[in-house]
Amino acid sequence: MASELFFGSFGGVVSALMILLMLFLMISMSLRLMLSRKKKAYFSLTFSLLLIAGQYAAIVAIGNDPEGESTYIVKGLQTISFIALNVGLYQLYNPTKRKVTFLAFLGTLIALLIMGVRYYAAAELFPDPAAAASAQANAFLNVWMDIYLYVLILFCFYFVTPAVGQAAKYQLALVVYFLTHSASVLNDYIYEDGATGLTFAAHFLPVVFFFIVFLFIFERVLELMQAVYQSSITDGLTGLYNRRFFMRRLQQYLQAGVAVGVIFTDIDNFKKLNDTKGHQQGDEALRKVAAIVREVADDIGIGGRYGGEEIVMIVAEPKLDPGKVAERLRARIEQEAGVTVSVGWAKHRKGVTAEQLTKQADEAMYVSKKTGKNRVTGYKPGMTVPGLASSPSGKPVPME
Repeated sequence: MASELFFGSFGGVVSALMILLMLFLMISMSLRLMLSRKKKAYFSLTFSLLLIAGQYAAIVAIGNDPEGESTYIVKGLQTISFIALNVGLYQLYNPTKRKVTFLAFLGTLIALLIMGVRYYAAAELFPDPAAAASAQANAFLNVWMDIYLYVLILFCFYFVTPAVGQAAKYQLALVVYFLTHSASVLNDYIYEDGATGLTFAAHFLPVVFFFIVFLFIFERVLELMQAVYQSSITDGLTGLYNRRFFMRRLQQYLQAGVAVGVIFTDIDNFKKLNDTKGHQQGDEALRKVAAIVREVADDIGIGGRYGGEEIVMIVAEPKLDPGKVAERLRARIEQEAGVTVSVGWAKHRKGVTAEQLTKQADEAMYVSKKTGKNRVTGYKPGMTVPGLASSPSGKPVPME
């Protein structure tokens, strides 16, 4: 019984059921992406997976009879679904171009023409049903689709591989598909009764192929999810964390009892730089400053873009002096970025919230800005900010 399931006529049905289970998972992922992101890539992928599911549902329904007429329909579906699947995998990493659409339609049209010519030739060349059912007739009629599928596999291997991510995984899938197809071809045309090893390979190598495709799609979904998440927490221009994420992380540090320091920097004369040298130069200055902040923050905290030309940093190492880190940061920016920054810093004290701590560092930066620029100032309780006066609550307010 076990040998019949794996090596006999039921092997194809068993493998088809296993593949249908993986296809269900892949279709669920692809359909979710198609409905949420509405891109052609997910439509093509969903369509191809549904087509493949139809192919294997047909195998389950009609069995795995290599001599049957219906098997040729399954072969045609296999070829068309192979084209659609590879178009979908290509589109996961590339925009849809007219050339790709044209090649996909051309490949599908050739497959349909081969199927049509096959049935026309069967009627014209083998009018006798007994002759048409012979092994020689079947071999002559069916071999053209098998040859065409070999051409498609080689085309994908050499021309599609360089254009997709996960190239090694994609090539491995094509190699497995090539071996699967070769096992079927050898059984169909060389071994009349089917070699045991080749039958097993023809039945279960497709399981390996679709498992690799599943891993390919799953990894791409993870890449897309990571990209979406990363774009939601980072600033597009500088690559630093955005203000919302920065404040959330600062609050988390404070809730965990970490004695953090906050450094607040503002590029000096930034408006003048934009007005005289253009916004591109301003953006480039921001990127250079951000890169330095990212390097300094590495392993000791995080950097973020607070807004405009204001860049902030958390020093999460309690043993480090935020003032010394701030001075090192200021000196590197002056030396490497072609601009200077006014810097303020503040260290957490008991009862101070994340917003208050950031505000304290901002006020210290403002002192640097108003007392000569390109300098570092540490926040001290009760400090006076030039141009500001204190309200009864102790908060600075603009002077009249």
